[in-house]
Amino acid sequence: MENTRYKVLFIEDNKLDQMAFKRFVDENDISYDYTIAGSVKEALQVLNCNQFDIVITDHELGDGTAFEILKSVKDIPVIVVTGAGDEDTAIKAWKDGAYDYLIKDLDQNYLKAITITVENAISHKKANKKLQLLSGAVMSTDDSIYIADMQGNIIFVNKAFCKTYGYKEDEILGKNNTVLWIGKHQTENTRSVFQTRTVGSSWEVGFYHKRKDDSVFPISLSRSTIKDSNGNEVAIVGVSRDISERILIEDELRTENQNLKNQIRELEKRLGIEHSCTATDA
Repeated sequence: MENTRYKVLFIEDNKLDQMAFKRFVDENDISYDYTIAGSVKEALQVLNCNQFDIVITDHELGDGTAFEILKSVKDIPVIVVTGAGDEDTAIKAWKDGAYDYLIKDLDQNYLKAITITVENAISHKKANKKLQLLSGAVMSTDDSIYIADMQGNIIFVNKAFCKTYGYKEDEILGKNNTVLWIGKHQTENTRSVFQTRTVGSSWEVGFYHKRKDDSVFPISLSRSTIKDSNGNEVAIVGVSRDISERILIEDELRTENQNLKNQIRELEKRLGIEHSCTATDA
């Protein structure tokens, strides 16, 4: 697998610790393009002009602390390193947005932990970014999306669902998805189902759902199962689309088509009568 080179900002005011970091990276051929800053001021200047994948900063710096870095860094994982094991400082660092908190040791073994922590931090950031993109797509789509656990209890809905079904998010979460179906005792075989013509001569199956106010409307529905990393089914995703307008148009087209057929029959009858009269006169 191709090694990815990470751009690393290492913030440390101790010259010996700076040298130890450089030696560790160079001797172990670690794929870092690193920049070293010796103070908060220098670090902020560097951050202003460069993009980094990760920031590793000592807690106590000559002109400030790591918390000033945390306040200024946006969308970059930060690992805080300190020479003292202070739980309160660690908790505060995490609350302020640090990805992790490492403690220096005299033998500088903490440097070995940095490589793993950096890899985990960047992987975590990438996963979060994908999750945000997915969440944004799900929340902004016009289709109504809901997720239910394997017992059918709804655990997620998007904005389109709330708009279409008339529920506020907190009103529908926790309810069983049977509230969406008409009738009190519905099964897969007894739910109200209908067929609607799609492109050409093909047909698709539609269902009837009901809104919070009990009004009934036709939907197209697709469902799929979510599995965990072990292959166990853990949830069901439902994607529904209100097809009331399409059904209305189809009904209007059928009515127009029937009217046209009736007009043709009437015209054929009249032409048949006229033809008969003409033949008699001859």
